[in-house]
Amino acid sequence: MPKKNIHVGLRPYRIKDNPEEKRFAEEWKKQNKQGNVLAYLLHQVDHRGRPPLEPSERDAAVAATVIQWLGSPVGQSWLEELGYMRKK
Repeated sequence: MPKKNIHVGLRPYRIKDNPEEKRFAEEWKKQNKQGNVLAYLLHQVDHRGRPPLEPSERDAAVAATVIQWLGSPVGQSWLEELGYMRKK
């Protein structure tokens, strides 16, 4: 059975009023459609050449929530504190 809403955060309603959150969320979803980044991030290398396991729906939701949060005003502030600045 295919997973529903894979790579969608736990607070998708926020993106309609927060363009940066939307941008972060959409790019994360796109990256995972193209190359399944999350599967590779969570993959534990066992040196047997096996492909990474598919992340669970919960794994995907948690990761998408964190990525979306990075686009929020609080997440953006945190990134700025670390020295990251958005290009104009």
